[in-house]
Amino acid sequence: MVTSLPRLGRRSLVAVCLAALALPASAQQADGLQAALQAALSLHPAVSGKQAQIQAREYSADAARSQRYPSLTAQAQQYSASNRDVATGEDLSTPVTLRARQPLWAFGRIDNSIAFADADTDVERVDLLRVQRQLLEQTAVAYASVLGSRQRLQVVEASLAAHQSLFEQISRREQGQLASTADVRLATTRLAQAKARVERYAGELEIAESDLLALTQVPLPAKLPVASGWLQVSEGDALRQAALQGSAEVRYKKQEIERAKAGVDQAKTASMPTIYLQAEQDYDQPTYRDDTRVSLVLEGTLEGMGFATRGRTGAAVAQQSAAEDDLSYAVNELERSVRRLQRSRELQDELIRVQGESLTELEAVLGSYQRQYAAGSKSWLDVLNIQREFSEQHLQLVQAQSDWVIYSLQLAALTGGLDASVALNTEEL
Repeated sequence: MVTSLPRLGRRSLVAVCLAALALPASAQQADGLQAALQAALSLHPAVSGKQAQIQAREYSADAARSQRYPSLTAQAQQYSASNRDVATGEDLSTPVTLRARQPLWAFGRIDNSIAFADADTDVERVDLLRVQRQLLEQTAVAYASVLGSRQRLQVVEASLAAHQSLFEQISRREQGQLASTADVRLATTRLAQAKARVERYAGELEIAESDLLALTQVPLPAKLPVASGWLQVSEGDALRQAALQGSAEVRYKKQEIERAKAGVDQAKTASMPTIYLQAEQDYDQPTYRDDTRVSLVLEGTLEGMGFATRGRTGAAVAQQSAAEDDLSYAVNELERSVRRLQRSRELQDELIRVQGESLTELEAVLGSYQRQYAAGSKSWLDVLNIQREFSEQHLQLVQAQSDWVIYSLQLAALTGGLDASVALNTEEL
């Protein structure tokens, strides 16, 4: 006999089930490397600060462009003595002049000033890309470090469990008078060392999680492994060319050269005169009375008899030379970093292969030592030593795997391989 639920009870049960199914979709916390990268670019104050600097440069460029517009001047005077017109007796002691000036030709001074302001804005935009790339690399490394720290913690926890089992085994044998007190003390010492190592790597994991939080600004579980697609990088000269073409640092140095060139042009034309179309309207002027005048005005200033302009031009040329040297240095450092990371990645790949084979052999030897100890052909110290050696080899394997992932992500960041994951558009720069 089947007893059915009341109608209201069935409806309530269905509602609860639907809510339980919908809750994970809405409340599940984002995780994974892509979520970490997006959080870093969206929330890190370094990005918002650089965006504010770009906005400031854009306002400065707008101010430079406003030099092309007319300027208005109003001038009012007050004479100490009464000044009246002889014929009409009108009071002329407070004359007023309104003046409007429209620049017609500044011999390149205004254009070069605008060009320098635009180049300065472009430098800040490329610097934003550089900051974003640095954040991507730092966040990717921090995420991989959390994964590696957690894997190392799992290894030492497994080692602790193995030493705990060995301690219990030797304690039982000591109670049955099959093992000496010295063997128990030795097992106790190794167990204490295993516990200390667990605490050490637990602290390392906390530090790694703290570093990741400082970059993402929001907590992430950081439990999903890095997908293999993130770790695919070019090899040899193709990797070097990809790094040179995609490097934000190199692009930034090139843009600094363009700004320095614009600075040279600006310095050369800073003392050039300007031709204005000028209109003046006078009110209550003793000489002109109420008069309107339109004229062409050539105006210029030669500061320091021209030596100031010469000095500024020399400084701008030196700045351009320094920017070109900085580019050469940046290219050299980039190539060195690529070679170092590429070689380190290859070494870790080889180390993973060797450590994997060694670990497989040690795992077989570990079981053999246990059986030989039970048969009396191996000492208790031999069993503890092989267990420690197995744990060390396993730890080195996990460390090599973590380092390989980190080196791969660093190379991907250098070549712009992480940009697509966060929709970072570099074509507009």
